[in-house]
Amino acid sequence: MKSRLHFAVLFALIGVLALVMPVLAQDTTATPEATSEVTYDPTACFRPAAADTPMVQFPAVQGPYTIGISNGFIGNAWRTQMIQMATAFAQTPQVKDLIGQLTVVSTGEDVEAQIAAMDNMIALGVNAIVLDAQSPTAFDAVIKRASDAGIIVVAFDNVVTAPEAIIVNEDQVEFGRVMAEDLVKRMGGKGNVVMVNGVAGTSVDTDRNAGAKSVFSQYPDIKIIAELEGKWGSGVAQTVMADFLATQPHIDGVWIQGGGPGVIQAFKDAGVPLPPMAGEAENGFRKAMGEGEFQGISVGQTPGMVAVSMMAALELLQGRALPHNISMPLPAVTSEDIQSGVHYFPDLPDDFFTPIKIPVCGVNLDPDAILAVKVS
Repeated sequence: MKSRLHFAVLFALIGVLALVMPVLAQDTTATPEATSEVTYDPTACFRPAAADTPMVQFPAVQGPYTIGISNGFIGNAWRTQMIQMATAFAQTPQVKDLIGQLTVVSTGEDVEAQIAAMDNMIALGVNAIVLDAQSPTAFDAVIKRASDAGIIVVAFDNVVTAPEAIIVNEDQVEFGRVMAEDLVKRMGGKGNVVMVNGVAGTSVDTDRNAGAKSVFSQYPDIKIIAELEGKWGSGVAQTVMADFLATQPHIDGVWIQGGGPGVIQAFKDAGVPLPPMAGEAENGFRKAMGEGEFQGISVGQTPGMVAVSMMAALELLQGRALPHNISMPLPAVTSEDIQSGVHYFPDLPDDFFTPIKIPVCGVNLDPDAILAVKVS
């Protein structure tokens, strides 16, 4: 059967409007990013999050498969690139013949709309749902409905508490902790910190903040003078940082969940020297760090996590046993180690997330293939 790929984007405002169109197109500590070609290795890719993580296995189903991707928030570059990577990955030779249809549905920040979209996927009889959830706890019932219908659910990024869901994620508490430890060290253990957070109420935002504050709380001379809601996007992060800088605060360090290029631009526009920063893996953030504009660390949450989750779903559909909770390493680089052409790319957009290759998981997309996918 010839592979057919469909892409659907559904935005929830007051109601739910769906637009469907074809597309052509164990250790959780921070680790250096892969720079060499490695063969796909399921054992190395799907590492258990803990020594006592149970294995799960389902009866094998004949392919090709219908895969649904349920996404909540869409308003930043990471989510857009995640959808681009999902679409591009589905067209790679390794999985193209396994995926008969791919449907991507984005519902914004409306939890009920995302649940309704998942119920629609269940009614359509998809084989697996790959889920980036808007809430960690609100999806228990719909995931149970999917499981009862024989549909595999793999949750990634903003994960869920439903026991039926297989989890693919980085350790988000560790993510926040690693960034905070580097920042505190560069600040000499004292000074004023601004935290630029993500989307409130999501598991990622909650866990990263918990990790960071577990570090900051150990230093009595570290003071968190503001927590800004940057929503992991450069535009929002720039706006909220610019508004805060207008109050003329003294800032010794900035801890940024996402939107680093926007934060940097806000400092430049205000004429304020850049302090030490800890941020995500946007190309612009890493480029500024690599060019010596500030000292700091970049820890990445790869949008390629969606491709790893898709691969997990495909393996489970073919009867392979996998850990119930799969842990991915944290790709990180500091001012001292960053390299142009490896950790950042001068010719790519500032909001492009650079950790895109996960060779042991069969994810070897190049930037051109990702950026060729158009997301409306």
